[in-house]
Amino acid sequence: MKPNDTKSSYNPGDVVYFVCRPGYKPIRPSLPMFSICQTNNTWTPLKEACTEKQCQHPGEPTNGRVVIVNGSLSFGSQVHYSCNEGYRLVGERILYCQISIDDERKVTWSGDPPLCIRIMCPPPGKIPNGKYTGSEKDEFEYNEVVTYSCNPSNGPDEYSLVGESRLICTGDGVWSSHPPECKVVKCPFPDPENGRLLSGFSKKYYYKATVTFECYPGYYHEGENIAVCGSDSTWEPAKPTCLKVLIPSSTSPPILNHTVLIPSSTSPPILNHTVSTPPSTKPPIPSVSEPESPHMTMPPSSTTTPPGPRPSPGDDSKPDHPKTLDKVIIVATVVPVCAVVIAACGGFLVCRHKKKGLK
Repeated sequence: MKPNDTKSSYNPGDVVYFVCRPGYKPIRPSLPMFSICQTNNTWTPLKEACTEKQCQHPGEPTNGRVVIVNGSLSFGSQVHYSCNEGYRLVGERILYCQISIDDERKVTWSGDPPLCIRIMCPPPGKIPNGKYTGSEKDEFEYNEVVTYSCNPSNGPDEYSLVGESRLICTGDGVWSSHPPECKVVKCPFPDPENGRLLSGFSKKYYYKATVTFECYPGYYHEGENIAVCGSDSTWEPAKPTCLKVLIPSSTSPPILNHTVLIPSSTSPPILNHTVSTPPSTKPPIPSVSEPESPHMTMPPSSTTTPPGPRPSPGDDSKPDHPKTLDKVIIVATVVPVCAVVIAACGGFLVCRHKKKGLK
């Protein structure tokens, strides 16, 4: 509500009358629409006595529907329009309940209700060396389908239809794709060097022809062993090709048949010998009855292995086996003993012979 008349100040007993704002109307039954200035300089209580005016129902559109937002047609409300499948909305999709331009005492919709018209597509277009169904029509309805095909070829090779053969009139009034092409697509004979075909044998290979192949032992193919004749008369992803299997050279260092020098240990040699007390100043004599220590210093010998570098893992030469050393030591010990025994026996026999001669 708003006051019907206003002034800068009011005296006790003055009455102010109110009216409804545009777009609103008095409530029924009516409520007081005035207030009195009292002696205590306050106004008598006043309740809201106006409510929104209502727009008329806009009605359901043909081949469409209307949604009343918040379920109200009152001043300031909205309605939303939509069309059924296969129809296009022509006009405003949203309307508002507003004050009439012609009479502010009335409310009306912001525009006329929209229309739902059937979706139609123009002809999809002609193509060289081909045709489509329904070419005699001037327009096509929503979801209507046209099918393209190629004409017979006058040359040695047939025409291939490249693209979509079926086009559909969509909801936007346009076709689902561009018209296809009718042209000669012919791929070269797929004769893989160092390989052979498994399937897809033919004298000529036209658009979308598919072959599978395999490579001979010692050769391989990159990717799949399937090739398809593409629209540009080349095999996709590539012409069947077999590549030779290359054996990569070894990256490990060469194995040499000799001893590799290894720096000797800086720790003192560990000797296996018997030491008397007080310690002798003579050099220690290594024991021959016990196995050699890894760091023992040995005098040169034809039957021992010099200390220091060890043979490499790939060295073909084999170090003397410990059993061989034991045999050499045993032989060296037994031979002198046998010589002494033989000499003793010989002396004994000589002495006995002399005694018999004296007798």
